[in-house]
Amino acid sequence: MKPSLDFIVVGAQKSGTTTLFEYLRRHPEVHLPPGKEAPFFSDEEQWSGGWELYVRRYFGGAPDGARWGTVTPQYMYGTLSRGEPDPGARPERIVPERIASHSPGAWLVAILRDPVERALSHYRMEVMRDAEQRSFADAIDELLRPEQLERSRRSFSETAAYVTNGEFGRILAPYFELFGRDRVHVCFSADLEADPAGTVAEVARFIGVDGNFRPPNLGERYRVGGSRRRLRRLDLYALQERVASTRPIRAAWRALPRRVRTRVDETFKEAAYQVDVRNRVAVADPEAPPPEVAARLREHYAADRETLRALVGKEPPW
Repeated sequence: MKPSLDFIVVGAQKSGTTTLFEYLRRHPEVHLPPGKEAPFFSDEEQWSGGWELYVRRYFGGAPDGARWGTVTPQYMYGTLSRGEPDPGARPERIVPERIASHSPGAWLVAILRDPVERALSHYRMEVMRDAEQRSFADAIDELLRPEQLERSRRSFSETAAYVTNGEFGRILAPYFELFGRDRVHVCFSADLEADPAGTVAEVARFIGVDGNFRPPNLGERYRVGGSRRRLRRLDLYALQERVASTRPIRAAWRALPRRVRTRVDETFKEAAYQVDVRNRVAVADPEAPPPEVAARLREHYAADRETLRALVGKEPPW
């Protein structure tokens, strides 16, 4: 069993992480968990369960010699994805510090998107999930209030994170501080779309695998912003949550041998992921945010953009 991960794609959410995952998982030298997201450092339940249990769940079938990694946008939420940090903690440091203490030799990749576009895409996802009833303008108006910004930075909620999940400079600063610029590779979703071969080759070389490998699905895009589900009630993740909340079923599940639970869990995660990827109708021509809302967001992100530029050493493409 490996003692740590070789590389981690830390996000950001709604920035092309699924497309990058689908390219990297085809690489013969790479092993990624099924179903893409496998949070360990940001999930209190997984973290408290320990590394050995996490490995059995997500890396039990890894071939010898493969580079272990994850594509986990939860690591760029700027706080824990489950649970809340201690009152005195700086929430954006918790996950980077856990990664640095456990996997100090990991190579980190962040894929970023124009934060205004990202916020709108995140909002649309929650509308599709029937979790959001506000207009985009009303949601942003509420989320830009100073007291709400502080709450959103400390405690993650999908419908409260449209703004704060795009504060890339704030969120990435601890990664650069703890790992150094040489171990953090930042790329952009615009580059992945315009030059997928070049972008994937750069990421592959950075994480220590053959950059000449060309994935057979190169150029295909995944989880492009959806306007609605094809089958509205087909959501295997929600079904899993309902089933898991039933006490007799939980007891029966725990009675199964661990290896059986691991195999079932991996199969389910892959199936749920594939259903979610395919069970959505893409937005043919997505509307731009209202100009006045976009302007407020640009103003909010201006200082953070300068922080990001200083960290990365180049101009972000927005």
